[in-house]
Amino acid sequence: MRKIKVTFVETNCKKNGPIKQTLNIIRNIDREIFEPSLVTVWPEDANNSMLDEYKKLEIPVLSANMSKMESVLFGKQAVRHLLEQLKPDIVQGVGMPPYRMTLGYKKVIHFSTLRNYCYDDYPDYYGKVFGRILAFLDLNLIKKRLAAGEPFVTCSESLTKMYKSRQNMEIPYIRNGVDVKQYTKRHCGEMKSMRKKLNLPQGKIIYVYSGGFIDRKNQREAITAFLKMKKNINTVLLLLGDGNNFETLKNEFSKYANILFRGKVSNVNEYLQASDVYLTASKSEGLPNGVLEAMACGLPVLLSDIPQHKEVLETNPDCGHLYKLGNVEQLSNLMDQMLGENLFEMGERSHTAVMEHFTAEGMSEQYQNLYLKLIGNR
Repeated sequence: MRKIKVTFVETNCKKNGPIKQTLNIIRNIDREIFEPSLVTVWPEDANNSMLDEYKKLEIPVLSANMSKMESVLFGKQAVRHLLEQLKPDIVQGVGMPPYRMTLGYKKVIHFSTLRNYCYDDYPDYYGKVFGRILAFLDLNLIKKRLAAGEPFVTCSESLTKMYKSRQNMEIPYIRNGVDVKQYTKRHCGEMKSMRKKLNLPQGKIIYVYSGGFIDRKNQREAITAFLKMKKNINTVLLLLGDGNNFETLKNEFSKYANILFRGKVSNVNEYLQASDVYLTASKSEGLPNGVLEAMACGLPVLLSDIPQHKEVLETNPDCGHLYKLGNVEQLSNLMDQMLGENLFEMGERSHTAVMEHFTAEGMSEQYQNLYLKLIGNR
């Protein structure tokens, strides 16, 4: 039987959630049935690329190698030319810009996963005015393609409900998954040596927050709550990542010895293994990779009460706590409260929840079943 050719189209292999999730799909795909390949549009950033991880999978990789401006003007033609060489059965656009570019290649199943709600996410990346315009255009395109019978999924049940309630759009979901081989569970006996390696304080409870420094991630709320703690002399707030707000927050708060700004790091797994609690004050998510990765490492979680965080904790409410987004007092009190709780037991439950509900292998299997269904329907 001829293998089903699935081509994934990305702007480039920048280190972020959607690129990780696409890598997870391909890593676990059945090569007896499927023949995956990758098309990229922009050049790679040598300091921020996962391209080598894709190449390790020994799949065809083609690139248009265009500037961002060139891709706006000529991206659809360039992607069509590359797809004509690969002749896929299914083309999966990783994000809406690549998805738009795939539409120049006809007689194929076009597909994409929606990993955010446009009106929540785009203003952070494109500015408030232009972001809303792009969100309007993308939502109209999604509606049009859905009406024409093209498939979409979201990355969480919460996001599916959001598109239904706000846009009256019926879109199924496949939850994000974690490559549990990449994020190993922490061990109590190794935390001391890991902290020494990373130059982190010994004998203190470390709250870790990993994510882009943008308004949606809301690091300021986490910092404000941390400073209001009654017992923060015994704790550390460790902030990983970079972005538009990084320098502003670092300049304002790095004077506090127990608030650590480590910037963008390549060894997040080690920082998670050296920490005690994963914290996020995010205002909106698809299904948060950072939370799932922390849980895979055996960390309890303290999360804002957005629907996507509730969805994660519904699998086992004893993995951590939710606080009402915007309620700094409640967040601060919970941070104090967790100092007296059995964080390792909570972390064990976190790890179990990921293994049962959020593995990359399970996610990839669901995508493969969907691909087979799409080919069968055609």
